[in-house]
Amino acid sequence: MDMFSSIRQKLAGIYIMLIILPLLVINYLSVENMRQSVLREIEVNALKTANILSNVSRGHINNHLELKKSIQQYMPTVEGRILVLNQQGRVILDSFHLLEGTVIENQEIRYAFEKQERFGYYQTDKYILQAAVPILQTTEAGRTVLGAVLISVSVDEAFAAISDFRQQLMMISIAAAILGVVVAIFASQRMTEPIVALSEKAKRIGAGHLGEEVEIKSKDEIGRLAENFNHMSRELYRIDKGRTEFIGNVSHELKTPLASIKALIDSLLYGEDDIEVYREYLRDMDGEIDRLSDLVHSLLSLTKIEEQGIKTDVHSIKSILEDAVKILNPLAEKYEVEISVDLQSPPNIICDSNRIKEVFINLIDNALKYRDTEKEKRTLVVTGKREKNHYVIKLRDNGIGIKEKEIKSIFEKFYRADASRSRDTGGAGIGLSIVSRILQLHQWDIAAESKENQGTVITIYIPNNSFRLSS
Repeated sequence: MDMFSSIRQKLAGIYIMLIILPLLVINYLSVENMRQSVLREIEVNALKTANILSNVSRGHINNHLELKKSIQQYMPTVEGRILVLNQQGRVILDSFHLLEGTVIENQEIRYAFEKQERFGYYQTDKYILQAAVPILQTTEAGRTVLGAVLISVSVDEAFAAISDFRQQLMMISIAAAILGVVVAIFASQRMTEPIVALSEKAKRIGAGHLGEEVEIKSKDEIGRLAENFNHMSRELYRIDKGRTEFIGNVSHELKTPLASIKALIDSLLYGEDDIEVYREYLRDMDGEIDRLSDLVHSLLSLTKIEEQGIKTDVHSIKSILEDAVKILNPLAEKYEVEISVDLQSPPNIICDSNRIKEVFINLIDNALKYRDTEKEKRTLVVTGKREKNHYVIKLRDNGIGIKEKEIKSIFEKFYRADASRSRDTGGAGIGLSIVSRILQLHQWDIAAESKENQGTVITIYIPNNSFRLSS
């Protein structure tokens, strides 16, 4: 669980960062925007007023009495302190009457004497905006600085408004962050729950509880992962079950003939002296040995297919099929099954001819084994014709057929249909899995249709990219 706790913590951390970082940015930008908006208006008004007073002061800079009279007209409209300085930086007018005659030097005044407008903020017991503009006189020689006007305005209310806005925004942001953190923790937990469930099921499957599934219904990537996991679990269960049944069937197939052979040998050793009985028992043993040989051959064939794969070249499908029919003709005559072949425009196939011949031999052999002995006429009809995207070969017999519940599984690896039926005919239930694997390696398709007591149709689909039409 430590791993999943770590994943949950990482997800929660990512969500929290995605919530907090934008909130911090929004807080900073919002406060800064309000600050600039509020203070900018005060700054513009202060500089505008200072420029008006500078123009008024220009004509009376050397006449202090007239200067005071002119400035006093504007004092009621200025919500602050007005200072007028001469060229030496000495205060010649103070609206508060405290600094007259005093020399003042600060950054704003220095800029004013350099013919520049300037403002700045100061904090003592309250916040103050100071704006300074030069008093300029234009002559033929250029502009001369006669003095400066300095206005001090309290901005306490503006800073208090900004502070209140910041606090309110901070409270809202903290509430939003707390809610976001709770949602992030909940969301991360919800997201890791399916992963934890998948992990637990994987552990159980690893412990041998195959076939178990997780109940995750989401439609996202985790939901698709759960679907794939469930499919894998079902397939593992099916394969394991088939493997167990296969081992049981093979063990039974090996045990039965070996037991029969031992019984026959014991009878010959301890009881019989008649030469005819000896011959009969030896024929029985020969038949049991043939069954064992067929079983071993099938197992080896299946193993070779997996190990060696296929080796392809261009071959005539007609020749391959005719060779397979020729091999099984004696058996067909013995079982009184009539085989007919009708291939329309048979193509040349890119394939492993030996493996494809093995496919046809297995399919034809099955049709012969599972013939319907109750029918007077027993047939196997092989046809082939060109369709849009495939060349289709059908093997149609009128044998005993296959049960509906088994038809979908007859080609599955390690699957064995009716065990008693296979044993009666000498089969071990491996042939069709060999057929399926060979065709799968060729990227061909195979399908089966069947009805009990009516017969079976096996259809092989050879895609266009697997053959060259014969001339």
